[in-house]
Amino acid sequence: MEPASDADNLLELIKRLLLEQAYDGIKMLFQSPVEAEKNLRHMPAISMDLYVDVCAPTLTDETNVENGPLFDCVNELLKIVAEYAPLEQFMLELMEKIEESTSIAIFSAYLRALQVVLLRQGSSKPQAIEWCLSSVVTRVRELPLPDYLSEGYDQQQAQLLEQEHQIEDLMAHYITIDLCYEPLLRDILAKEQPIQIFRDCSLNRRNAFTCSLLQLMDKPLALLELCNEINPYLRPGQIHTCRPCPRRRGPEHTQSDYLLARSNAGRAQTYVQQVVQCLTQHITRLIGDPYYLLGLVEQRTRWKRRLDAAKGVYEMSSHNIFLIDEKLPLPALAMYYHALFVGQLLPTTAPKIYAPLFLFEASLYLVAVLLEQPEPPLQHCGLRLNDYMLSIQKEAVPQSSLDLEVHKRYCDALCKITGYSPQEQLRQKALQTLNHYIMAFDDDAKYFVLRNLLATLQHDGILGYLGGIYKDLVAGALQRQSALPEVYSGVKFRSMLLKCVCVLPEDVKSDLLLHSTSLSNAINILRFFARGDMENRTGFWDVLPEIEEQLLHPLGKALNFSLAHYRAYKERVTNGQSASDDELMQKQLNMLAVNISNSGMAGEGDADGQLPDIGREEKLEVLAGSITGLESLRNVYLRACEILEINHNRRKEIQAKPVAMELEQAQH
Repeated sequence: MEPASDADNLLELIKRLLLEQAYDGIKMLFQSPVEAEKNLRHMPAISMDLYVDVCAPTLTDETNVENGPLFDCVNELLKIVAEYAPLEQFMLELMEKIEESTSIAIFSAYLRALQVVLLRQGSSKPQAIEWCLSSVVTRVRELPLPDYLSEGYDQQQAQLLEQEHQIEDLMAHYITIDLCYEPLLRDILAKEQPIQIFRDCSLNRRNAFTCSLLQLMDKPLALLELCNEINPYLRPGQIHTCRPCPRRRGPEHTQSDYLLARSNAGRAQTYVQQVVQCLTQHITRLIGDPYYLLGLVEQRTRWKRRLDAAKGVYEMSSHNIFLIDEKLPLPALAMYYHALFVGQLLPTTAPKIYAPLFLFEASLYLVAVLLEQPEPPLQHCGLRLNDYMLSIQKEAVPQSSLDLEVHKRYCDALCKITGYSPQEQLRQKALQTLNHYIMAFDDDAKYFVLRNLLATLQHDGILGYLGGIYKDLVAGALQRQSALPEVYSGVKFRSMLLKCVCVLPEDVKSDLLLHSTSLSNAINILRFFARGDMENRTGFWDVLPEIEEQLLHPLGKALNFSLAHYRAYKERVTNGQSASDDELMQKQLNMLAVNISNSGMAGEGDADGQLPDIGREEKLEVLAGSITGLESLRNVYLRACEILEINHNRRKEIQAKPVAMELEQAQH
């Protein structure tokens, strides 16, 4: 009974010293060699009582603000309690307190105690370790953040992100977690066997920490990645000057400039960059081969397991922890590889045997995941990761790669951002990435991608842009003296023009304003081939009669009809006739609403894509713009028809000269 009595006396002594604010006396009880040897042996008996009676009630925000010395003293007591308290019971208490912590001070106090408990736990009971780490991730995800992080922000706002109080608090949590985990990771790497050829992917301490660190790279940290970007076109300190670029910048050019800017940035890093770097390095140390998890991505997304709870096959039944979405979310894994490749954190010891084509195809699954996220910062990271993978391709990507279903998923997500993202900067970046993606393939694959996109997309601007890409590819082939590839001449060239480029969707009844961009591009493509292929190497002049019948003749009639209709409608509005319910005007207003929404200037009331009824002057302005657009399209049309007729006659003259010379020789 005496040892228990001594333990009770120690507990009462600690309480009395706290009431007397004798904090140095409490420190002496456990720091003095003589007192510590006498008192620490009683801690297992009173640890939970000390936690319940002293630590839990005292470690509050109110105590931290009003009585800092008391808070610090009890914080140290909590760490001593963690060394002697029953593991399972105390783990549950710490998990609850960490998830419910209301400030960085409370979070840090309980996280220090969790560090001690996990070191005591060692590699046994990995499920309990995983639950403890999950409570940390849960707390970080529940931290309040500014709304604009999810809605999107520009580079100027990104430079000021860390001045925001909520983001400053978030960074403090991440830095505290890093300081807490560092001794634990050292213990894992020192005591556990190194990675073997046949890796153990079951639930163990190493894998639990790996998944937890990867989860920390997901939101909310991923939402701050825009402030982790250096201008790829400028070196630090270089003044921006507006100069015309002599050539279109390919992915290899933008990436090389980006890496140069990275290397010149020196050691000046933001807190976000430091946190991302620490997490990435910790994960890489744990998994050994940084490419290992990339190989599992295709297995997770291409060959999904058939889940059947009745047969005992469910998500958590996998023996490979890295195949379970709850433990390793794909967006988090994508952000890890974004940090490795785009952030240039790949260690020098990483294997060199992985083919660039494998890296491109495997990463495309992660890129598609990021592009499908609703938050613009994550979409931006997906574009940057994709640009990097395209930049390292030394050879053209073969058409066989398109057999992977992920290419369709990727193109759908990319084109959705290109056409409908409310952020102009993101739309421009996505359009540039789309160009890089198409140009990375061989000629047959380029044709396949362009034809399928032109046949399936509805966005008029993207359709016109893709038609221009095909024209540029054919133009490049025409500059070479060798025979044209099959996809740029003959049957496939004819099929592309007739079925994808030179198309009037509803014949004469087509809405020309809605399709003005693609129609203008189609007409300009005809003008180009009329001038640039006089020798008919592509077969353009053979297919021209069909194009005239399918596009040019109906378009001419549609232009005359539409102009007459709009001018008559404008006259009615000018004369004061009511036209607020006119279907044509409503369509124009809806198009205007979409343009405002895409420009990022829409207000709260414009979210439904509709504009309210407008007055007479505004109607006249909309109609004037419509008429101007139709007249511009007609001018392009008339000029193209003129060039087609002139060059057609010139070809006849050129073809007639040899015949005339033969007749003249025959007569003589």
